[in-house]
Amino acid sequence: MSGRNTAFEIQVLKDKNWVIQEIRPDEAAATAFADSLLQKGNLTAVRVVRTYLRQDGSQSETVLLEKSGDGKVKTDLSLTQVQDAPVCRELDDFYSLAARLTVGRMARKYLDELVLTPTELLHLPGELKRFGDKDRLLMTAVDLAAGLQAKQTGEESKVRRDFLFTMWEKIFARARNTSGIKLPEAKTLAALQKLAPGAGEERSFQLRTLMSRRLVEVRSWLGKLDLLLEWAAEPKVGDDITLIDGVIADLMIPAQVLQDVMGFQSNLGTALCSIADLALGRAQAAKFAPSCFVPLNDLFATERLPQARQVLLNRVTRELRGTNPLSRNEPGQEYEMFNKLVHHMVGDLGLLGGPAMAEAMVTRYGAMVRVNGQDSTLRAIEGLLGVLCDSCRRVHLLVSLGEVGMPAELLELLKVQVTGSDHINFWVPVKVPPRDRMVAMTVTHGVLASSSVPNPPRDSLAQCLDEVLTRYLVDEGVIEKIDKADDPLAMRAIRLIKFCGSGVLIRGKSLDLARSRIIEHLRQPQFEEKFLASSGDPSSGEKNLREFHRLLREVGFA
Repeated sequence: MSGRNTAFEIQVLKDKNWVIQEIRPDEAAATAFADSLLQKGNLTAVRVVRTYLRQDGSQSETVLLEKSGDGKVKTDLSLTQVQDAPVCRELDDFYSLAARLTVGRMARKYLDELVLTPTELLHLPGELKRFGDKDRLLMTAVDLAAGLQAKQTGEESKVRRDFLFTMWEKIFARARNTSGIKLPEAKTLAALQKLAPGAGEERSFQLRTLMSRRLVEVRSWLGKLDLLLEWAAEPKVGDDITLIDGVIADLMIPAQVLQDVMGFQSNLGTALCSIADLALGRAQAAKFAPSCFVPLNDLFATERLPQARQVLLNRVTRELRGTNPLSRNEPGQEYEMFNKLVHHMVGDLGLLGGPAMAEAMVTRYGAMVRVNGQDSTLRAIEGLLGVLCDSCRRVHLLVSLGEVGMPAELLELLKVQVTGSDHINFWVPVKVPPRDRMVAMTVTHGVLASSSVPNPPRDSLAQCLDEVLTRYLVDEGVIEKIDKADDPLAMRAIRLIKFCGSGVLIRGKSLDLARSRIIEHLRQPQFEEKFLASSGDPSSGEKNLREFHRLLREVGFA
């Protein structure tokens, strides 16, 4: 029955009250819609009510259909396909960062649903059993990992699969055997440290298990991070900061956690720059960043979180290699955002993220400017070199790209770059302070002189940088500014020797130039008497002279 005076309400039960979800004019359409709502699995009940408006203005209601649901959201817990999986051969390999990263990516949906880190999963027997009993998750995960690993080892997939199932049983047995210790009332790391028996790796495993049992009680990602940061701040954390670093690294895997930690970011490019800054401990708290941001940034700044840093840089690498726009809301700013990000990742002192990051930047640039066809990778590299603002950065990029093996085309680009940059202004921007310019030249020289560059032309290329730096010292009168003729001899000599030992000069012509000035002072008649006399006070003069001789030995003069 239907008509102008008849309607069909689709109602859902919320907090013990029926709430109208939608109104349809046709009974069949209303019933179909009610069924579709119920199939989503997150409703307690749904019903269809026919309403009829009488001529006197009153309304009658008839319940045509009522069905109950389980009230639970049916979450997709399927595994995520991954492209690689590290080959684990020993039991301890399964607890490594590389293995945990794979678990974190593969079982992302499952771990997010339970708010569980890979470390907790691998150390808690209850969680291992739950994962093993959940549909076909374990079997699917083993099949996927075995297939990927077999390609690397040359084994049959079945052999690898059998090995992984055997190791799963060992992981489960190990977790079960260490679960009997009663947790203390205090939730401090110190209280857990007292309960961790043994030494070495066994003691570390015991402590990781105790930490996991405490962490699993916390049902939010940021709550877990807060607890870990509290542990890291304890006075007796000692070497156990490595274990804390491992779990913080786990927490940096989920995209949502990273978004919550970083706060508001205007676009992907800005977010990646901020993530890189956080990895170095030089990030600024963004709008809506949580309170844990500052202590986390401080830990990165003191280089106490190397595993977490690796995870962050891996994230930047994957996003760079991907296709998501760096500036989605302003497509016209895509190139500028890429330029900013590249200069964030490649500095005058090196490249963050190593060869993988370098390759990701080449891939992104090639896709962005649509470089296709034969030699497309080489042409993308040439284009990317043009994006970088100075030769130090270009050398770091080229050497990093050739770290595994430098092809002839890449080596030729490197030779052209080095031999064509005969002044320091090509290598480091003029606005950079003099000391930082010299440091950048010396660090880049070390990269050129490394085994990553074949010899020849390694030695000749490294010598080019030494000559450029030597010319800079002469043209700018750097040594004369340090060795001011009007200053006391003691002050001049100590400044010079500290300059030689500061590491800002290349071991070659540039360092020899500074050393020769010290030798001039040492060879003058009655040097020590003049040194002492120039110090004024005899007691301070003796102290300065002893300090000078100590520095001489450190620098290699004696």
